[in-house]
Formats: sequence, C-alpha cells, structure tokens
Amino acid sequence: MKVSGNGKEKKKKKIKLTLFARVLIFIILFCAAFLIWNKFRFLLNNQPFLDNKNYPLELDSINTIKKKLYKKRAGKAELEKNFLSLINKKVFPYWYGTKWDFNGTTETPNEGSIACGYFVTTVLRDMGVPIKRSRMAQCPSEEMIRSLVSKKNVHHLSGLDINEFETKLKLFGNGLYVVGLDKHTGFILLSSNGNYFIHSSGMYPFQVVKEPLLKSGVLSKSNYRVVGKLSSDDIFLRKWVKTNRPRS
Repeated sequence: MKVSGNGKEKKKKKIKLTLFARVLIFIILFCAAFLIWNKFRFLLNNQPFLDNKNYPLELDSINTIKKKLYKKRAGKAELEKNFLSLINKKVFPYWYGTKWDFNGTTETPNEGSIACGYFVTTVLRDMGVPIKRSRMAQCPSEEMIRSLVSKKNVHHLSGLDINEFETKLKLFGNGLYVVGLDKHTGFILLSSNGNYFIHSSGMYPFQVVKEPLLKSGVLSKSNYRVVGKLSSDDIFLRKWVKTNRPRS
C-alpha cells in the first residue's frame, strides 16, 4: 500500500513534534536539576560544620593575637590584614546556619536565633570591638555605621540597581563593610575570591548566610543603601587592637 504525499508530510510533522517534545522535556529537566543543585549547594555552604564549643577558644586566640599586634605597634596594613583574616576564619564560619528571628538575641552560634542587627553587633563585639552590643543593635543602621567608622569611609549608594551598586562599591576597594538597607543590615565582603553579603536573613532560608552579592534578594530589593568600610578605617582598627574583648 502506497503512502500518499499528505500521509508522508503528516508522518514527518509527527516525528518533528516528538523530537521537539523530547528536547523541551530535556531542557526543563536540566534547568530544574540545575536550580535544585544550586539551592542544595547554597544551603550546604551555609551549614555549621564547626563545633560551637570551640567558639570561646577562637575568641581567646583573637584576643591573644590583638595583644601581640598592639605590643609591636603594628601598622595599618598589618592590622587590616589580621582583622580580615580573623573575622573570616574564626568568627563568621561559626555563625553560618544560625536561625534568624526578628527578636533573636543569641550570643552563641547555632543556639537560639539572632536578628540582623544583633548579628552585626555580636560579631563585632566578639572580635573585640568596643561597642554596646544591645544598644547599637537597636539603633538605625546608618547611626550604627557612623558610630563605627569615620565620615570619609561612609558612603551613600541608594537608588542603584544591584549591578551598579557593586560597581560603585568596588571603587572603594576590597575589604569588609557594614551595610544599612531599608529594613536590614549586614556585612559586605569584597575580595579577590568574590563579593559576598553576610547577614542574618529574614528571607529564605531564614538563617545566617554568606551569599554572592549579586544574587542577594534582600540587597537587590532595597532602595536605600549606606555602607561603612570597617577594614581600612584607621580609627576603627586602632580602637579594635587596643581593646580587650568586652562582654555585654
């Protein structure tokens, strides 16, 4: 039996549609797998792998290093290098995964919960910065920033999209910043290994996270942004190095 021209055309169209459907299904499955993997990797990178029982020992070691730096009258560059290394290796990692709560005030990583302002002030207090943890956590973010760094290191970068914000911020150089947003605060780390927003997030996954700056939803959505660069502020570093770690 001969297949008519019309029949052949219908058969070809059916094959094409089947092939298109397969390709479409493959693309959808690939995209879904990619999104799931990215979410899993994000959560994995922000889980606590350090025993918080060791946290007090880490803080004691920070104090010991500070005393040595103070005794040798270390210069600004050495203070900046040590401050960044200590906070990134001995403080931040313990806090990743700690639950967020609007009223959270815990002083122990991964026990209880912590609000965004308390996260900032607790980390700084534990680093040995002379601050009043509770009072500063409750004040407006710009007021907090201005109390930490000198005027020349405070920058307003409001009304910019997230890409413009990152571009402008890079002009002030690598280092650690405190950022104040519409209703939020946290740390921004600019480095040769990437730019990150480190904060106690009131958005998913509702915990302390370190996330790529450009992918942060809360940072992108905020219209108001003020930053204070901690790591290169001479007055801030001098206060830090000469003060023993206070308690609230």
